Amino acid sequence: MGKTVRLGELEAELRDESYPLDRETVVEAYGDYDLDLAGGGESVEDALGRVDDDRFESHTDLVETIEDGVGGEAVGRRDYTDRGASAGEGNQESF
Repeated sequence: MGKTVRLGELEAELRDESYPLDRETVVEAYGDYDLDLAGGGESVEDALGRVDDDRFESHTDLVETIEDGVGGEAVGRRDYTDRGASAGEGNQESF
């Protein structure tokens, strides 16, 4: 079993890498990390398995690709914002 991390913790660790990186290098180093997500856990390898990118030019590129791979699992309620009007239907505000 891998190390369980939140997406923000993984993002911080990925800052220390030297870019560009290829998928194989990322999976070798971080593939067994389990992401602690609102919708349940998932490995970095599984998340990267859902996207076509094989090379990451920057920290931002890699983090966005991982976020794309986990999709809606990385966030809580879809279209929710505590900053006024919701991005989706209706108006959900935090109280």
